Amino acid sequence: MKSKCGILIDSSCTYAQEFIDNNHIEVVPLSLSDEQQHVYQDDSKVISQQELLARLSKGEIFKTSATPLGQLTLKIEDMLERYETVIFLPISYGLSSQYQQAAIIKNDYPNRLFVIQSQSAVCANEFILHYIVQWIKDGKDPASIATDAEKIYNRIATLFSCEDPSGILRSGRGSKTVMHAIKFLKLKPIIECDVKNQYAGISTNYRSSIKKIIHLIKNSYKGADLTLQNVLNIGIYYSGYAEEKKNYIINTLAKAFNFPAEKIIVRWLPATILVHTLFGSYGVTIEATVERHRKNED
Repeated sequence: MKSKCGILIDSSCTYAQEFIDNNHIEVVPLSLSDEQQHVYQDDSKVISQQELLARLSKGEIFKTSATPLGQLTLKIEDMLERYETVIFLPISYGLSSQYQQAAIIKNDYPNRLFVIQSQSAVCANEFILHYIVQWIKDGKDPASIATDAEKIYNRIATLFSCEDPSGILRSGRGSKTVMHAIKFLKLKPIIECDVKNQYAGISTNYRSSIKKIIHLIKNSYKGADLTLQNVLNIGIYYSGYAEEKKNYIINTLAKAFNFPAEKIIVRWLPATILVHTLFGSYGVTIEATVERHRKNED
């Protein structure tokens, strides 16, 4: 007998392995390729995040791509053999063709495959993943789950910074003019992830960047009092830097939002994001009870 509803995410989403194992969640890897056109699945098996980081630090260049259409199709078909319905939460449609590919497959499985039009990745999608799991347990229908999940992005803000903008520049995921200037002046870019990456500011070091990120987040919620009462989740993701820096970021966020430091989710950066933001990058994701102001509303 088939289980009622399965959940599929891709490897751009952060998660706790125990949570994945206990809640009928499966992961389909995005793809990486090096300069020799060797293709790796982003599953941390063939190439670990530490090995990838070491190769990136030596100047190697990697590209990322959506899960090959055939592989994604086989994964979804396999899950539909075991589940009555499947809900797929992919990386933002503004960062990858993953959503568009899944939408093509969806046409072959009406009322069985539900693809969420994601507007972010990493911790933002992890927050939404928890809602999906609970809604399934509550018996909510899959179509409503997909619709309501998309609405949650209006309450989530994600900003990140990196020590080296070279990866963003190479990938074309930021303004070339701005990124060239930032690299030349040895500054640190601040990027907002809202459907796609958008320039949000600059800083001189990680201490000033976290303060600017907090300022930008607070401004994006239209003056709402962002404290423990109306901040539901805070997550950070990072790549390969000292505990001192990580702890400074955590403690600064906790103080700024009056949020318990021990409740802040800390995740290693997924490989498909790491190849663009390189060593020393980090991001902050906030989920509030109120909607934020979005640039595309201007």
